[in-house]
Amino acid sequence: MKFSQRRALLSLILNLAIFGVCWVWAQNLVVKEPIIHGQVQWSGNVLIQGDVTISRDARLTIEPGTVIKFATKDIHHSGSDPTRCELIVKGALFAKGQIDKKITFTSAAKNPKMHDWYGIKIMNFNQPALFNYVIVEYAYNGFDIKKSNPVIRNSQIRYNYNTGVRIAVRSKAKLIGNIIQDNGYAGVVCETGAEPILADNMITKNQFGIIIFGTAKPNLGDLSLNDRDQGRNGLFDNYDYDVYNHGSNPIKAEGNSWGTEEKQLIMEHIFDGHDSPQYGVVDFNPIIGNIDLDRKMLIAQQTADTSTSTVAASQIRSAKAQKPAPIERKTPVPEVPLEQEDTMALTTPLELRTEESEKPIPQSLAQKQSQETVQEEPTSSQIDFNQIFLDVFLDHKVKVLKKKVPVISNPELGMNDHGNVIVRAIVNKEGKVEKVEILRSLNYYYDRLALEAAKEFIFQPGTVKGVKVKFSTTLLFRF
Repeated sequence: MKFSQRRALLSLILNLAIFGVCWVWAQNLVVKEPIIHGQVQWSGNVLIQGDVTISRDARLTIEPGTVIKFATKDIHHSGSDPTRCELIVKGALFAKGQIDKKITFTSAAKNPKMHDWYGIKIMNFNQPALFNYVIVEYAYNGFDIKKSNPVIRNSQIRYNYNTGVRIAVRSKAKLIGNIIQDNGYAGVVCETGAEPILADNMITKNQFGIIIFGTAKPNLGDLSLNDRDQGRNGLFDNYDYDVYNHGSNPIKAEGNSWGTEEKQLIMEHIFDGHDSPQYGVVDFNPIIGNIDLDRKMLIAQQTADTSTSTVAASQIRSAKAQKPAPIERKTPVPEVPLEQEDTMALTTPLELRTEESEKPIPQSLAQKQSQETVQEEPTSSQIDFNQIFLDVFLDHKVKVLKKKVPVISNPELGMNDHGNVIVRAIVNKEGKVEKVEILRSLNYYYDRLALEAAKEFIFQPGTVKGVKVKFSTTLLFRF
């Protein structure tokens, strides 16, 4: 090779290397500024280092496949929790992922846990907000919605310390087709006059499935209305109650699946006016005994902890009905952990003047954006049997063949704490635990005891459509 040719080749290689570095840099954005103005687009990998507010005059568009990670410390020391980062939405936000390119909001920690960041606060009044095919995990509240009407579709809301979705102050949010699972306190909390619509969601393995306070009146399924977004929720296997109505209004919850068709067993997982007459009754008749899990398997399709796959389920499968174990009926109000925020604080004159002083985007544009349609992908391809399945998608309910109870040999090391440790376990095809991680921490001593105990569990091997698979499940240890 001639010298000139070698020189040209080296120049080409150098330029390609430089281009590669520039491309990688362009795909990694570090956000330090506290306020977003104008029209902004995020793609690739985004690191949030402090509270970020989308102002009333701004529009944030997040591209499919984007991963937004939140640092475990807030450099601005602001917001609802000065120690935790949060995304505060006062303008327009469009996070429209795809079935094979989900948008992920998660922790930047190497070993993430519940409450690593604070969550997504939506307080944008008449501005549009749309979330489609997103994952929201490891926050305090996944979503905290006030006086706003966002649409959240086809998404996974999981591993959040307090609540998956908190809806308050006359919000009419729509939650359609989501998986809301493994949140430390509740899957959904409705309060202070909220009237959201929930349809086709799977709400499972939270301490409480749905909690209703005060004058809130969520629509969980009203078959008298001529609306396709009605019922079809799967409400089952929540640890304490599937629905806890501590409000004054009767609640419509018709056309849903409860993991069983026996009304008495369903009632044992509902707290309402039958338990204490000052509360409204939950109307769950008629019920549907099974739910179609095809779409949910698509939403949860993953080959690692947060990665996704393009493949889909090909055969229709229904959730197996299971009789939940009877539990002792109790009437006290559930204790809300940590947060004691007054949800009516936004109604103070000063706060309202602050909101109204910001310039909104034109109403016609907001209406146009809010009416954008969501494209539904086909569901005809094969399942990826190499992924890690959620335990609710197995052919059979999770069965523990061997369990270990933590032995507290030195209570002083536990600092006399009382509470729950939640461990996520990855179970291999033989039913043995191959990986454990803390989702909800109590303290170092009890966390270690819980991890050691979880490693010794043995499960009945999991299958999907008769094929042995790996699956993930959560273990709750009470100390």
